[in-house]
Amino acid sequence: MMVMPSLSLSRFLPVPATRRLAGAVLTLAANLLFARLFNRASPRGPLFVTWSLTYDCNAFCGFCATHKLHKEHPGTLDLERALAIADEIADCGSWVTGFTGGEVLLSPLLFPLVRRLKARGVLTYLVTNGLLLAERAQEIVASGVDYVVVSLDSDDADQHDAMRHSPGLMAKALNGIEVLKSLRKNGRPLIKASAIVGAHNLFRFERVVDFLARHADTVSAQPIVWGYKDHPHAIEQERVGGLFFPPDRRDDVERQFQSLAKRHPMFRSSYFRRMPLYWFKPESLIDTIPCWSPFLRLTIGPDGGVTQCSNRFGPVGDLTKEGLMSIWNGLEMRRQREVVRRRQNKCICWSQDTAFNDLMERLKLPNLLPVWWKFKG
Repeated sequence: MMVMPSLSLSRFLPVPATRRLAGAVLTLAANLLFARLFNRASPRGPLFVTWSLTYDCNAFCGFCATHKLHKEHPGTLDLERALAIADEIADCGSWVTGFTGGEVLLSPLLFPLVRRLKARGVLTYLVTNGLLLAERAQEIVASGVDYVVVSLDSDDADQHDAMRHSPGLMAKALNGIEVLKSLRKNGRPLIKASAIVGAHNLFRFERVVDFLARHADTVSAQPIVWGYKDHPHAIEQERVGGLFFPPDRRDDVERQFQSLAKRHPMFRSSYFRRMPLYWFKPESLIDTIPCWSPFLRLTIGPDGGVTQCSNRFGPVGDLTKEGLMSIWNGLEMRRQREVVRRRQNKCICWSQDTAFNDLMERLKLPNLLPVWWKFKG
C-alpha cells in the first residue's frame, strides 16, 4: 500500500517538495516511456520501493502470514549492504520508500536506513502495529521519517485486539500515537491510521473512520485480502474465516458502500467503489484496472530477494548478488513486463493495482501524458 486515496498529496509532501515532486514526475515519465511503452532499459528506477525489513512480529493477526514467512525467510541483510541499497534507491530516482514487515520496529536496520534515505531526499514511511510505538517514538521523530502508518481496525478495543490476537494492542497503539504527537515538530511525521475492512467492521465503518480521525492526521483503509505469494497476506481464503463475506451478502455489502458514500466523501473514490467487486467478482476488474507494478515498483524482502508482484509473478532478483538497477532492467523483470504489457497476466491485485490507479485518476499531470492514456484502460 503506497499512497492511499484518503491521503491528499499536499499533506503527503513535506516542505520543500518541489524538487522531490519534479524528480518523481521524471521517474514516472521515464518508466512509462521506456519500460511500459517499449519494454527497454529505463534510465530511472522504481518510483515506489516497499522494503520488508523483517517478517518477525509481536502480534498474531488472524489475516496475516508473517510468522510463517519468518520461518521460511529468517535471514536479514547486514547493515553495510542495506545502506548501500538505500544509496542505490536514492541514486536511481525513487520517490518513496516504505518500510514494513512483520513488525518493522523490531528491525535494527530501520532507523539507519531511514536516516540514509532522508539525507538523500527520498520520502519514507513505516508501517507498525503500534505495540512498540511509545518506546520508539523518540527514535522515530529523530530519524526524520515522513509519516507513520499505524494499523487500527476498529473503534472497539476488544474487537481490534481479538482480531490481532494481542490483548492491550489498541491501548498501546493509541498511547504511542499520543506520545509521537507530543514529540514531533511542525506536524512531522504525519500519522495515518490504516484499517483492514471486512465482515467484522464494514457495517460500523463510518464510526471506525470517525474514531480513527480523532487520533490520527489522516485515515485510510484496505479490504481484507488473501492468497498473495511470499507476502503477509499469503494466508488462504478459507483461513480468513469470519473476516470475509459469504456470497449471499453481496447485496448488503454493496448497499453499505453506497450508504457510506452518501455520508462521507472518503468513500466516493473508485478505490472504495470497487471493493465489493474485488470481494465478490474480482475477475470483472481484470480488464478495467491495468497493472502498473512492473513499471513503477519493487519490493525488497528481509534477505534481499526482490519481487515486483506478490500475486502472479515470482522473484526478479537478489540484492545480495546484484545491484538494484541491474534487477530493474534485468531479463526476468523485462519478461514479466512483457506479459503485463500484452495483458496476459489476467489477475487483479488490490494494493498494487487499484490503489495506484485511483491515485493517478486524481492527479492531473499523469493524465496529460499520451503514454498514460494509451495504456491506462
